[in-house]
Amino acid sequence: MIDKDFPIFDAHMHYTGKFMNKNETLIEFLDRFGIDKAIITTLNTSANSKLLSTINNKDLTDKQLADKFYPKNQYNHEHVKKLIESHPKRLIGFYWFNPRIADEKDWKELTRYIKNYNFKGVKTQASLDNLDPLTDMDKLAEFCIDLDIPLYFHSGINFYFQKPFKIQSLYELKKKYKKLKLIIGHAAYTMEYMISLLRYFEPFPRVYFETSLSVPYGIKVLIKVMGAERVLYGSDSPPATTPDIEINKIKILDLPKDIQKKVFYENTNNLLV
Repeated sequence: MIDKDFPIFDAHMHYTGKFMNKNETLIEFLDRFGIDKAIITTLNTSANSKLLSTINNKDLTDKQLADKFYPKNQYNHEHVKKLIESHPKRLIGFYWFNPRIADEKDWKELTRYIKNYNFKGVKTQASLDNLDPLTDMDKLAEFCIDLDIPLYFHSGINFYFQKPFKIQSLYELKKKYKKLKLIIGHAAYTMEYMISLLRYFEPFPRVYFETSLSVPYGIKVLIKVMGAERVLYGSDSPPATTPDIEINKIKILDLPKDIQKKVFYENTNNLLV
């Protein structure tokens, strides 16, 4: 259990992961780390194993690697839906959606989850799903604006077999869709990436910065430059880490209590109201 003076709303979690104890439920995991509420999504459980199994295979070209790796269908959210139905006051869903491969049936399923279940946002993963914000995300941005829900963009660098991604592409998407509520995940996962965000996204009040797997000093700079009301605590647990590590990154910054309360709870809560 984490010592805390206020509730914690985790803006980035998955329904399962390797850092859960054996036979531990997600709610037990939240209780163990003092997490009061969480946004959860599904998990691509085979992504890392697929990459690691092919990384040293010199007989495969980059195109063949990509063809073997990229998903052919949307991800299953049944586990997430059941958890949310069982714990609606603690869990909120974000639907992991790949617009590049989506057909009419997929868009209808996304709409059904948003309108009928406690799913209040959409997540994208540019590297795992091979997305280019300039060509693949217009319809999804319009969808999120129409339903007044946030779009979570997973930050990161591209894999070795992919065309390099530049933050300017995401900037161009946001400039085109100014009403879009955009959450940039892992917003300070490197200082270089965080500085790029400062360069491009300061003018947009509807852009939010999620802290999981981030450099602590980068989090502090985001709070100082972008404003505490635009920074959202997240952990990317249980598959990537545990919440106490990510919580302590913020606690060691020695921020005033009112700012900590915003980052740990109020900002995410207000965004989803």
